[in-house]
Amino acid sequence: MRLITMLVLALCLSPVAQAQKSLGRESFMVNVRPTLSAILSDFYQMVTLFPDFPRELIPVIQGLDELTPQKELLVSTCPRRIDAKCKTTLDTIRGRLGQLRSQSMSLLSAQRPSTSLYINSLAGLRLITEFDEELEEVKGLLDNTSFLISADIPQKRETYLILKELDELNTLLSLAVVEYIPFLYKEDFRNFFFNFVHPIQQQISKNSNHAYVNRNITALNFAVNLLNQTLTKKKKTPEGMGPFLAAIHNRWNSILRNYF
Repeated sequence: MRLITMLVLALCLSPVAQAQKSLGRESFMVNVRPTLSAILSDFYQMVTLFPDFPRELIPVIQGLDELTPQKELLVSTCPRRIDAKCKTTLDTIRGRLGQLRSQSMSLLSAQRPSTSLYINSLAGLRLITEFDEELEEVKGLLDNTSFLISADIPQKRETYLILKELDELNTLLSLAVVEYIPFLYKEDFRNFFFNFVHPIQQQISKNSNHAYVNRNITALNFAVNLLNQTLTKKKKTPEGMGPFLAAIHNRWNSILRNYF
């Protein structure tokens, strides 16, 4: 019954069942990508309004997402194993991870016990601590790999393992975001985060980002409208979030005009 209800709601909230147009990369970059970036910014400004949500978490997430082009370049230059051809890219990633480590330590030092009974800040802190430990480990791994390349010492570091480690860092931060949402709204924001925010963050900097949105426009539309419907009609809108919800909804509708 719940599934049927969700399907009916999706049809009611979507302008049409399937996108009528597919955008090319150039059109996407001009007409859609800037608005998607603004929606992500609206979302993170909105969740920081929740009590005890750590604002220091946002720049760490954004910094990790900025590695996407370098990860793609790593794959294209060294598709199987890391070698001298991709050392410059590897060193760029190492440098960014060093900056992230500094931000991560600031995030940890800013953590305080929650003043609210309605969020699980201990689970969030545990995930952030695990992220910091994993970040240090990955940074050390890349430092060692770069040293071996510079010393012209043969090594068999597979590219996919490095990408896997970087993706795991992203997963830990994503899970942490949800743990700082109050219980009353956690499921609503979890659904929106993992069905819209997280995939858009993962895809927005990729060369094929336009193709992802072309394929998933209906599902993304459902995620936006479900959050808006729930928080404005079914539940009390969290304090101060009305303008952000309206902005996200309006921005998304402007994006839809490119597809329908």
